[in-house]
Amino acid sequence: MLGEPDDDYRVVLDEGSLDWRRLTNTELRDVLGVFGDLLEPVANGQLAALMDSAYSIECLPDVTVGDLIYAPHPAVPRDERVRLARLLDKCRVLEPQEEDLPQFVRIDGDEWKEASWGMTHALVRAAAGRAMSCLVVPVVPGPSGWTAVDREADQVDIHILSDPAEATGFWREIYTRESTPEDQFFTLSSLAFPKLLFAPSLSFRRFKGTYLEVLPWLIRLLGAVNDHFANDLNKHAGDHNQVIARFSALGLDVSPESPSTRGNAKAWAQRLVTYKDAPYRCEWHGKRLWNRDRVHFSLPIPEQDGRILIGIFVGHLNT
Repeated sequence: MLGEPDDDYRVVLDEGSLDWRRLTNTELRDVLGVFGDLLEPVANGQLAALMDSAYSIECLPDVTVGDLIYAPHPAVPRDERVRLARLLDKCRVLEPQEEDLPQFVRIDGDEWKEASWGMTHALVRAAAGRAMSCLVVPVVPGPSGWTAVDREADQVDIHILSDPAEATGFWREIYTRESTPEDQFFTLSSLAFPKLLFAPSLSFRRFKGTYLEVLPWLIRLLGAVNDHFANDLNKHAGDHNQVIARFSALGLDVSPESPSTRGNAKAWAQRLVTYKDAPYRCEWHGKRLWNRDRVHFSLPIPEQDGRILIGIFVGHLNT
């Protein structure tokens, strides 16, 4: 099924970052808000996990995480507490194994520190070849994004998730780090490109280039459309040249359909794509090469929360 989620977890909570006892009430509310934003996209029963010991962490003076999510606390607004309880309840709960015993690590060249059970577990899975992210509540400033972690015997690349803005970078990087097979491309697409929609009719076989040839360019293009297209259209009041220039600076060739294509009834009809029983015109496209491999996409769709439909993968349509 297009977009069916991965059935194995990739995000593990660092329970060592749940100690909030030194925070002021204002800082605590800010941290809880960020924590919720980090968990929200992945707390679906599949993608995120935590060690069972996380619930016994003393997060506030004489209050454990388990206490906090099930009983009112004067320092924590009810909405934040209920939200946190809901999200944690959707995470997988893991029992630590012998290989998860906390060990000393050095993150991004910093000093050696003892990792938590959750961090150690994420490192074990990453060392075995699975791209993993460790969710670290940003109690103090620290790294976020892909990071080299030194262990006693080796060095492991892992993603540290402490900034919600870094989340999509993790999912996008998986495609190339694990050489995601063609038939599994869309299992990550809603996380890697949350502002995009993908037509069920999309097929990599319609490109002229092979899947592996197209993949790196496709990830860059979809990422840029997700991150910039709607904002650039709005910022420049629909000025196509400004949008084209913005993407050109990113090394990407995009453009709207030409007046001649719009005036060709047969060619214009080829840009019409049905998504959930509604037709949408995919009137912009990105080109991998000047003469082949194009991705056609729509303008932001108001009734789809402003998301953009990726409607056609193709070598070249009629013009």
